[in-house]
Amino acid sequence: MPYKLIPFNQEHLQPAVELFINAYREERFQNPYLPSRVMNEPVWIQSALQAKLSNPGIAVVEQGKLLAFMVTGSQFTWKGQRAVIVPEYGHAEIIGRDQTLYQVMYQTLAKEWLKTNCHLHLIAHFSHNILLKETLYQLGFGALVAERVRDLSPIDGVQYQKIKEEKDISKLVDLHIEHILYYSQSPIFIPRTIEHPSALADLQSHVQNEDVLFVAYEQGQPCAYLIVGKSPIGSEGFLLQNTNSAQVKSAYAQPEVRDKGIGTALLNHAIGWAKQKGFERIFVEHETANIPGGNFWRKYFTPYLYFSMRYIDTTL
Repeated sequence: MPYKLIPFNQEHLQPAVELFINAYREERFQNPYLPSRVMNEPVWIQSALQAKLSNPGIAVVEQGKLLAFMVTGSQFTWKGQRAVIVPEYGHAEIIGRDQTLYQVMYQTLAKEWLKTNCHLHLIAHFSHNILLKETLYQLGFGALVAERVRDLSPIDGVQYQKIKEEKDISKLVDLHIEHILYYSQSPIFIPRTIEHPSALADLQSHVQNEDVLFVAYEQGQPCAYLIVGKSPIGSEGFLLQNTNSAQVKSAYAQPEVRDKGIGTALLNHAIGWAKQKGFERIFVEHETANIPGGNFWRKYFTPYLYFSMRYIDTTL
């Protein structure tokens, strides 16, 4: 093994940023809807990576040159277990290398994560890096969440017309509760509970953030909705923050009204709103196990980021 594995430190910061920018450039070549901020403002990525320097990290070095790196992001409790995530900017390698570098980096860091009882391992990675996806799959990772983006060109052939921008959020509370409880069903299995006051407060927070709620009505009752707004700092879509990007923040259609063009009509309204407000693109984050939702987003958006997860036996 001609290369060396050493702890990631300050001297690796700048070459690590360069490796990540090269990886982002490759993803942007495959997905031109992505903004150029990562390439134009490398100090942004450097600052984000700098904040993780105290966390466990690994650098792969050969003759003084950084070949690859992986740095631990945050640790948290999720699904009743301790979890750890490597953010999208927390890893990269020289383009064209084989899968070995990622294998040894994960092998090294996974041992450190287990010392702090982190049994859920998450890695965010670019969707068009086929070799890395296969490497993670072979290491036991599976899909969890996807982030997708599209331009603001209107969707042709939309016929459903009964869409309105709803200002009275009290009309949507029951539908919003139905949406939240939906995630506990097969095959998503994300346990969620919510009651009327919390659902109302959640909708009110969207109004306070100046998000827009587009709603479809059937027989005078709301049957589907889509919430769109400006992407907030510190939430989903890290690589799209401060890039004039709109976000689909929530969407749901009752089972009996799916496959009737209602979701497409709602999305078309959101696209039109984003274009009118001067945004340059729109993105969405969704659970990959959400079958109807995932199929819908795949139809109209292009993926750029996946979050993959691995469970480690808790008896270890």
